[in-house]
Amino acid sequence: MRQGLILTSYLILAAFGFVSQGAAQESDFVPVTGIRVLTLEAVNSDRVALYAAPWKYHPGDNTEWANPAFDDTAWESANTMLFKAELPKSGWEGIGWFRLHLSVPDEQLWHLPLALYVTYQAGASEIYLDGELIYKFGTVGTPREEEKPYWARNPQVISFSGRTDHVIAVRYSNLSSPQSIPILGFGLRLTELNRDIKRHISQARGITTFQMVWTAISIFMMLQHLLLFIFYPRARENFYFAISIGSIGAFVFLVFQLVFLATSVTQMLFLLQLLACVYVLMFLAGMLFLYTLFYPKLPKLFWCFLMGWVIPICLLFLGVDTAPMLGATIGEIAVSGTRIPFEITLAGSLLLSLLTVLTFLEMARVIIVAIFKKKDGAWIFGLGSLMPIILPFIFAFFVSYTRYDGNISWQFSALAITLAPLFSMSVYLARNFSRTKRKLETEELERQLLEVENTRKTEELEEARKLQMSMLPQDPPQLPNLDIAFKMQPATEVGGDYYDYNLTENERLTLAIGDATGHGTNAGLVVSAVKSLFKTSAPDADNLETLDRISQGIKSMNLKRLYMAMTLISFNHNRLELAGAGMPPALIYRANENLVEEILLEGMPLGGFIGAEREEASFELQPGDTVLLMSDGLPEMLNPENEMLDYPKTTELFAEVASQSPQAIIDHLFNAGMSWADGEPQADDVTLVVMKVK
Repeated sequence: MRQGLILTSYLILAAFGFVSQGAAQESDFVPVTGIRVLTLEAVNSDRVALYAAPWKYHPGDNTEWANPAFDDTAWESANTMLFKAELPKSGWEGIGWFRLHLSVPDEQLWHLPLALYVTYQAGASEIYLDGELIYKFGTVGTPREEEKPYWARNPQVISFSGRTDHVIAVRYSNLSSPQSIPILGFGLRLTELNRDIKRHISQARGITTFQMVWTAISIFMMLQHLLLFIFYPRARENFYFAISIGSIGAFVFLVFQLVFLATSVTQMLFLLQLLACVYVLMFLAGMLFLYTLFYPKLPKLFWCFLMGWVIPICLLFLGVDTAPMLGATIGEIAVSGTRIPFEITLAGSLLLSLLTVLTFLEMARVIIVAIFKKKDGAWIFGLGSLMPIILPFIFAFFVSYTRYDGNISWQFSALAITLAPLFSMSVYLARNFSRTKRKLETEELERQLLEVENTRKTEELEEARKLQMSMLPQDPPQLPNLDIAFKMQPATEVGGDYYDYNLTENERLTLAIGDATGHGTNAGLVVSAVKSLFKTSAPDADNLETLDRISQGIKSMNLKRLYMAMTLISFNHNRLELAGAGMPPALIYRANENLVEEILLEGMPLGGFIGAEREEASFELQPGDTVLLMSDGLPEMLNPENEMLDYPKTTELFAEVASQSPQAIIDHLFNAGMSWADGEPQADDVTLVVMKVK
């Protein structure tokens, strides 16, 4: 990874060299004498690149070498860029002198202000013209601690006095650059000053404008989608898009800093490291963005890409130099004499390129699959992805059709082509957010309407419950030889259980306990009908006759599948008569024998078949005997393990307190039921009626 970054740096720096070298080859110089001829035509055409000129080089440091009269014929010719593959034969010891003989025969160039432009510099230099120090770029020093590398980005003024022959001498040191840097030297160029100043001003204006516009747009889009994520964290795609657009903005900013503002090789390497991190983050965030949109969960393939991108970054920041183990031939490091294996460096660069291509292909695959599967809004991504291809044709058609004379600036073109896909993605997210907002508004309205409806129903159920409870006896009958208690706890606002009694003038008591199908408002309707039928029955009527009458009444009301199970008992002069219609068994506690009898009478629930047979039984009760009537709510109560309390356990609970008062018995059974349920919601109504003979 690190070598890949170095190679990138090498390519950037080599670009300066190739351009300048091509310009130098076009200009005129005399190789026989080793004198570079400077002409006005070459200066005006910006073809005076000096680093490939016939420079003389000598290692070491001696201020006498700045003297224009010094004889340097014994010095060897060298390229000032000091490519490691083309180092001087005398070697590079970290400091040395370069001398260039210039011939300026054109008098128009005498005293004409020219621009001396440093195209590249890895170390520090002192520039001498005809023996006079004219510029210092950094601080030249033989100890490494004294050296301060500096790359001057702005053009410097230089002019040649009224004579033909001149000497440019450069004292140059480079002791602090990393050994992995492939270019150790410097490059100079001469241009016409005014044109160069205008070019730099135009360049600075264009770059500044592009950076300001791009930074403003990227920051705005990043903050917009980051805020959307903060306000609605479930939409993680907004977070990933914000990271992606922020990474792209940072990448563009760092590229401009690297190409136009870096003033040393160390800064360049640092910026390249940051660029690599931002580059990886940009792709990973983009993949997460697409996966979040079009996949229900993150595919395993993403982790392969993550490992492929992260491992080189870890090597970069751990400072692992893989160059010595890669074996090839870019040149020799003069200081150590070690050969730099170029193949592995190239392999690292190719690995990054391969990851980039594979990531692009994977992102394109996700978009294409989404389009073919007709994912909602996927076409927006497809159209946005094609914009970098479509827009150049649109610009070309516009220019040809309108015959526009002006030039479409590169800043506008670059912004349009780069931002088109990003805007399409932002439009898609905004569209999704708008739909989500409308959906939430609709759900909120539905929720409010549901709350209103639930409130209305709750109020109606509460009124129905109050009405039903008011229909049930509030106090038990008072008889000299009986002690009676009853209690009902409905599962919902309106219960389906029922209890009641009739008492004649000769103190014949008839108790009724019933359980309608289900519970709620429908069951409450049956209870109301049964109460009316029971209360209008003859007080001294036989229990079976009363059950038949109530059953016929329910049947005639056409309540469809609503039925009522019921048990009737009549008590007079210690004689108990009992009739059943589908209710749980009655329990009779015999005080003298201290045992509980279970009385189960079979019979169809009321409201079913007319004329259905039902059983009845009669018993003699003694003082202390207790009768328990119940609905199925208590025996069928469930605990958290979904286990039923059941009838045998209910009989045991009754036997534990059967000798106590009816109210104490009811309280014990209810408490035992609640303890068994252990917080589980009550599934059915619970009704208990207890009668004890005094």
